[in-house]
Amino acid sequence: MDLYEQRMKDAQDNDKVIFYDYLSYKRAAGWWTGLINDDWNRPYKIERAKYYAAFLQNLPNYYFLCFPVKALLKSCYSGGYCHACAVALSLYFDNFEIITCNLINYANHYNQKSNSKIDKFEHTFIVINFKNKRTVIDTTWGMITDYDTYKYIFNIDKIKIIHSSELKNIEIYQYIKKRIYDIGPSYESELHEDEVYEKYSLMLHEYMDICKNYSNSNNSHLQDFITRCLYQTSNSACLDDWRMSLHFKPIIDFQIQYPTNDLFSFADDEFDFTLDSPHKDTKEKNAKILENYHKEIPPSKVNTKQKILELVKRYKNLF
Repeated sequence: MDLYEQRMKDAQDNDKVIFYDYLSYKRAAGWWTGLINDDWNRPYKIERAKYYAAFLQNLPNYYFLCFPVKALLKSCYSGGYCHACAVALSLYFDNFEIITCNLINYANHYNQKSNSKIDKFEHTFIVINFKNKRTVIDTTWGMITDYDTYKYIFNIDKIKIIHSSELKNIEIYQYIKKRIYDIGPSYESELHEDEVYEKYSLMLHEYMDICKNYSNSNNSHLQDFITRCLYQTSNSACLDDWRMSLHFKPIIDFQIQYPTNDLFSFADDEFDFTLDSPHKDTKEKNAKILENYHKEIPPSKVNTKQKILELVKRYKNLF
């Protein structure tokens, strides 16, 4: 276990992080997949993790460049698009910071797991003020935590901040904000499909032009973020990938219905069959692992009433 993995586990064990993304939560609880994306394997040992379903459910139905933000915030869409997804998420908040930095611990983790030699791992996330705490919402890991814990897990440097007051005043953000209810060609609309696509193409062309041509002599980071980071993760190729995924849903992860109730892995994971593999060998292995969960504490000795009361108590402190 490398430093990133150990510190993430420490944060989970101390209830310092909570996952709003269901798939991220399951991975944090120990589930894993092989080469086949839908081949979900149960963990031999369940890790402590919490899932906060209400976060995505309670967000208004906004659109980012004609794509539903609540879908884009799920890990199967947001991976690799952190800059754009942070901007999309910011549409829900009046005051925020968009932070771009290098994740030192994760860069080392990535190098070890992939036999790569990257010098840095550039990443963007959003920070809001929640209950007088600087709170991080990270769209790639689908998690919420306090800023100090985030720094502890990832060991960040080269920190650059864009404040909401700065971002809200520029043309590209105002362009995005005005279109939070515009639906793209992959979704139901009263307009004919050709008309919708024509309108969408015009919007995309205008958006990309504004991104590429943005200039700010007083704030070089804001200019770099818009012309490079945002543009690279929300250009026509990126949006085509999103549109194809949302419309045709070719990968099983896109089809998974996220639970609507909050979950705590120690209490709920053995009863959760949402990710049970469709592959026979894995399904049989998962069933055997599930049986082993009860070897130390037989089901007949579990005090159901006490367990329910404990669950209620834990859920009240989820977030």
